Amino acid sequence: MVVALAISGIPLSVLISSLLVGGAAVLVRIADLVLDIPEGVSGWFDRAFHLLPTIWSAIRREDVDMPWEWLAGLFVLPGLIAMVLLWALVRVIFRRTGVGGVLRRMETRPPRTGDLAEQRVANLVQEVAVAAGVPPPRVLLVDTAGANVGAAGLAFDDAAVVVTRGFVDQLPRDAQQAVIAHVMGSIGNGDLTLAAEILTLLQTWGLVSLLLEAPFLAYPRASLAIVGRVAAQTLQGKADAPSRELALDRMLEGAGHEHDMASHDVEMLPDWHPLALLFGFLPLLLTLGLASIFAKAIIWLTALLIGPFVALLWRTRRRLADATAVELTRYPEGLAVALRTLAGLDVTVPGAVAVHFLFPVWDPAVDRDQSRTDVASALLRMQLPLEPRLQRLQRLGAMSGPRADEPTAEVEKTKLKDVAAMLGWLSVAVLSVAVLLGLSALATAAVLYAIGWLLHVLLVALPRWIARLWT
Repeated sequence: MVVALAISGIPLSVLISSLLVGGAAVLVRIADLVLDIPEGVSGWFDRAFHLLPTIWSAIRREDVDMPWEWLAGLFVLPGLIAMVLLWALVRVIFRRTGVGGVLRRMETRPPRTGDLAEQRVANLVQEVAVAAGVPPPRVLLVDTAGANVGAAGLAFDDAAVVVTRGFVDQLPRDAQQAVIAHVMGSIGNGDLTLAAEILTLLQTWGLVSLLLEAPFLAYPRASLAIVGRVAAQTLQGKADAPSRELALDRMLEGAGHEHDMASHDVEMLPDWHPLALLFGFLPLLLTLGLASIFAKAIIWLTALLIGPFVALLWRTRRRLADATAVELTRYPEGLAVALRTLAGLDVTVPGAVAVHFLFPVWDPAVDRDQSRTDVASALLRMQLPLEPRLQRLQRLGAMSGPRADEPTAEVEKTKLKDVAAMLGWLSVAVLSVAVLLGLSALATAAVLYAIGWLLHVLLVALPRWIARLWT
């Protein structure tokens, strides 16, 4: 997953390389006024700003003199390194907050002591945890009519079981026990670690999205201010839990489109002086804005590339959790009945769309709708289809009792399908990475060409024009 994350950072080179080369070119130009800058340095920048026509000449198989080694580094390494560093920042500084940001989005609360129904569900969670051999987790309630239950956390001692009020009210005890057994089986099988890594991936992508949109949106700038302040306070040991949860919430929010370029706070024409607009904001829009659009679009494509792998891995863990639930309850029909019942109910949880994989069931229609606009949902299509899941439970019920030594033909067939899907995904991934590199290279070359033209106008053509007017 770290390798996939690093690859998804390659498009950031569009922005980072453009800033580095453009800023260095300005410094060299200024230094050339008082120092004797070697012609080789100026020639390097000239070739960098003319990468687009050079690449076009290479595509046409014309003989070009270009050191492709350092160009590859210019296209790939800056974004890759930046993404890994951002991932390390989220993981090291904010990971200690656990899943507080997720729980904050769902507005969870402890069970009410005077509510017998909520206390019964809390006791049921404790009973199943003991049967599963895991430490009893925290139980938190969400006040919504949707019926669902899920697990979140980093480890056993940080685990929390989130139960909706609709789950308490609409499912009988046997069905509640079966679904809770699935959740506790998932915790016992170590799925919390994988879920935490997926959350870190989402939060890193959300942080990148905030950085890319900050020059043009007020809300991402405010979110980045919160993240930066909390990160500094965390390093100093002064950040409180609510502040860290808010920072994680803002990063997770950045993975979606709750505030994007189509929202009302886009500053497409800020209230600046006309000269500031002409020589300040418009160049920023034509360079950084173009680079940001390229980078974010290609990151979305990378999310679609990584999605099948993560989905296949998570669905495999869900099947194992189903089998563990059957083993714990010794009543496979209970989970099957519960899944059929939940399929006819509203199972959505407010604030949990981006992390719907934490729940054993989700509304497929909502999932498909969100995948059109939300990078998180595009990545995380990881719910098991209902009918194949019920058929597998029927097979588990037929095999209840002593465990068979050899797998059945159906189980072997399922494994072969998973292996074939993985091999197919790897083939597509190799081709997609090549396309990703090509798109990033072309986008970087286009932005550098625009920056080179702009710098030529501002630093060469405009001073000459002013000098002619002066004389």
